[in-house]
Amino acid sequence: MDAAGPTYVVLGSGGHTAEMCRINEALRLANHNDGAFAQVRYIVAQSDTTSQSQMCKVVPSAQDRDFIRVPRSREVGQSWLSSIFTTLWALLWSFWLVWRDRPQLLLCNGPGTCVPYCYVAFLLRLLGRLPATTKIVFVESYCRVKTLSLSGRLLLPLADMFVVQWPALATRYEHKKNLRYFGRLL
Repeated sequence: MDAAGPTYVVLGSGGHTAEMCRINEALRLANHNDGAFAQVRYIVAQSDTTSQSQMCKVVPSAQDRDFIRVPRSREVGQSWLSSIFTTLWALLWSFWLVWRDRPQLLLCNGPGTCVPYCYVAFLLRLLGRLPATTKIVFVESYCRVKTLSLSGRLLLPLADMFVVQWPALATRYEHKKNLRYFGRLL
């Protein structure tokens, strides 16, 4: 494994993956120029049947070993009570993976699957298990024009960079030092 650790790109179902495919293209261009993101690992929920094939269309060199199948915190339509247990299970998984791989970057754009990974990375960085250079970058979904997603609200306080794509959100959260607005990325 690369001494700097891999980059984790968290994929969600449907639109989240489509957006992340476009963001991943930019990451690949940056990697082509300086090699900083040589090892990319894609985090995919076990019940997600399409994200891996979508990403493989964008990254033809991606192989099965580049994808890590993980438990989902909460399935669509799952009761809030039972989601307590599935979230705890997902948190344990994320703790183990982040502890093992020591990623240099967590890149996500809104699926609930990313929340445990970001919290674990933040905690392990505070405890000194991850280097201070490990970054959490959250790109709020393109469809979030006026309000943040639940994942966004949960991750805004701890993301190193929190990117919004609409001026209304940039204005509403302009007091947050980690918030960035570059215009529409997608």
